[in-house]
Amino acid sequence: MKSKKNSKSNNKVIIFCLILFLIVIISFMVLSIKSKNTVMPIIDNTKKIENHYNEFVKTNKESILYNNKEEEIGKIGKDVELTLNNMNIDKDTEYFSIKDLEGYYIKYTDVDKIDKLAEVNDRYKNYIPFNKNIVTNDKTSFYDEEDNLIYTLNKSFDLPIIIKEDNKYGVEFNDRLLYIKNEDVKETKENYNTDKTNSTGISVLNYHAFYDENDAEASANCNTSICHSKKQFRSQLELIKEKGMLTLKMKEVEMYIDGKVRLPKSVLITIDDGGRTKDGIDLLTEYKMYATIFLVTSWFDPKDYYKTEYIELHSHSHHMHEVGDCPTGQGGGIQCLDEKTIQEDLRTSREKLNNTTYFCYPFYEYNEYSIKMLKEAGFTMAFIGESTNSDNLIHVGSDKFKLRRFVIVNYTTLNDLTKYFDQIK
Repeated sequence: MKSKKNSKSNNKVIIFCLILFLIVIISFMVLSIKSKNTVMPIIDNTKKIENHYNEFVKTNKESILYNNKEEEIGKIGKDVELTLNNMNIDKDTEYFSIKDLEGYYIKYTDVDKIDKLAEVNDRYKNYIPFNKNIVTNDKTSFYDEEDNLIYTLNKSFDLPIIIKEDNKYGVEFNDRLLYIKNEDVKETKENYNTDKTNSTGISVLNYHAFYDENDAEASANCNTSICHSKKQFRSQLELIKEKGMLTLKMKEVEMYIDGKVRLPKSVLITIDDGGRTKDGIDLLTEYKMYATIFLVTSWFDPKDYYKTEYIELHSHSHHMHEVGDCPTGQGGGIQCLDEKTIQEDLRTSREKLNNTTYFCYPFYEYNEYSIKMLKEAGFTMAFIGESTNSDNLIHVGSDKFKLRRFVIVNYTTLNDLTKYFDQIK
């Protein structure tokens, strides 16, 4: 039987434990109440947000576009440059207002600062719009020339057609040329956009070599009829400038022939072979006029060839600009060499010239076999010389493998050139 003394001792231990337990509970409750009444420190994200804000920004991923109610109203592609509206940034700023797209907003985390906008190609402003518009579906996607998504906007647009491609239309939107695919077009309709008319033809000039008349050695080494002094070439460029003619890129010529674009009075400047061109290229660069050099790639390496942004390089064959390869004329090889030899030559030339699809027949010589070879090799246009029985202009619907040119010689006068240009209406 337990003693009373032990029983009392046990009771004291139990009471002590209960008291200790109550103290712990009460302490926990007090701490909880204090915690609820304590103001948590506010994290200020203003600096973080400001690190994304600038007048000019670029999207860092494909992103959602919102309205001022934070509702989704479209998408924007990755790496699209934007101008933002002037804003006061604070810790609560979540969206930036886009100046390029009135009423549209983007999350601040979806853009990064850039110093300035890249230069936008506004060459399309020289084209003559069609008197037709497209009306798009209620959801419209805009793409750049490489088919990269720029915007998808949840609304319909009514826009003049600037370029008609096979599966898309070129339009002006936000002061740049963008494309809308056929699947997003509800209808096309007649619309008066301009009183300007499509040019009745494109003039094509054919040069070969240039020299500086103040250089005695250069003058002596370039003394044939297809050598042009800088003075003569400058006077001809001045005439083009005075007439306000657009100097064309090769793709624009192809689009014109196919009826995909309407052009003002224009000229295509071509230079054959590739030798003695620096003086001519310098003048074209000075006048900011575009030209094509048809290069013989076995003679000149395109990687090392002197050029500027105003010069395109296209094919004059790789090694078929040789006299006597064939029995007719000067004997350009594309007329008669075996198919394997020709295809290998054309493949080499294309590869060296960034897979060009534009060709100039050596010595202006061609036949139906030549045309067949070019088509099989992937070419889409080919140029010859001039004809006394033709206007030597390019027209909408011209045969793209028999494109004529006006051959310039050192005795071509400005009056001769004016008469040629004046054929265009």
